[in-house]
Amino acid sequence: MTSDERRKLYAALATPFPEEAIERTDGKVTGKGYSTTGIKYQYVANRLNEVLGVGGWRAHRTVNVKEITRSNGRPAFEAVADVTLELGEWVDGVFEVFAESLADGGHVATSEADARKGAFTGAWKKAAGMLGVGRQAYEGSLDDDNVPADTGIEIPTNPANPPRPTPPAQPQQVNVTTLPTAPAQQRNRLSSKQLGAIQAIGRKLGFDPQGLRAHIKKTLGVQPEFLSRDLASKLISAMSAQAGNGHDTGHHQAEPGAEG
Repeated sequence: MTSDERRKLYAALATPFPEEAIERTDGKVTGKGYSTTGIKYQYVANRLNEVLGVGGWRAHRTVNVKEITRSNGRPAFEAVADVTLELGEWVDGVFEVFAESLADGGHVATSEADARKGAFTGAWKKAAGMLGVGRQAYEGSLDDDNVPADTGIEIPTNPANPPRPTPPAQPQQVNVTTLPTAPAQQRNRLSSKQLGAIQAIGRKLGFDPQGLRAHIKKTLGVQPEFLSRDLASKLISAMSAQAGNGHDTGHHQAEPGAEG
C-alpha cells in the first residue's frame, strides 16, 4: 500500500458521522454526574466494514473482572479491557496486518456481562479512534466518556520572526444574558455542525474547551451538547459578534480551566 493510498484510507475512515450516529447521555439521568457524547458502537463497526470490507479488520481483547463494593454499599463488577484493533487482508489463509492500534477501557456495572461489554466497547472505540474512526469524539468536536477535553490547538509561528512573550489571554465574555436558559428538549438538540461552530468561535475568543463548557453551563444552565438548535443558533450569532468586535485573541491560548 502506497503512502497516497494510506492517506486516502485514513480520510475515508475519519469521515465525520451523521447526526443520528452521535450518542449523548445526560449525567442527571444516568446518575454518573457528568454528560457524555460519542459515536454509537454499530456506526463504528459499519464504518470499518464499509471502508475495509468484511474481514478487513479484527480485534483481540483481554478482559479482567473483579467484584467490588460501591460507595453505597451495593456489590458490583469492575471490568478492564485491553484491545488490539488490526487492519489488514487475508492472503492464502493468513491475515496480513498493515495497521494496528492499542487501547484500554474500564466499566463498572451491576452484572458481570454488562461490565465486560462496557469495558470492551469503550476500549474498542478508542482503538478505532486512533485510526481515524470517530476521531471527533477525541479532538473536541464530540465529548467521549472517560476522555479528557482537548486543551486547544497551538497556532504555528514563523521561527524567523517569533512573537514577543505575552501573558495568557483572558477569554472574552460572551453576552448571552438575553438568551433563554431553559434546557434543550430531547428531540431538538443542536447539530454537530452547530457544536463545532461554537467550539471554533470559542477558541477565537480565547476559551479552552473546558473553559467554554463551564462558561456556557454557567450562563445558559446547560452543557453545550444539550442546547436546542434555536438556542445554539442564537449563541453562535452572539459569539460571532463578540469575536468580530475588534478584540484580537486568536494568537493566545487561555489557561486550562479558565472560565468567562
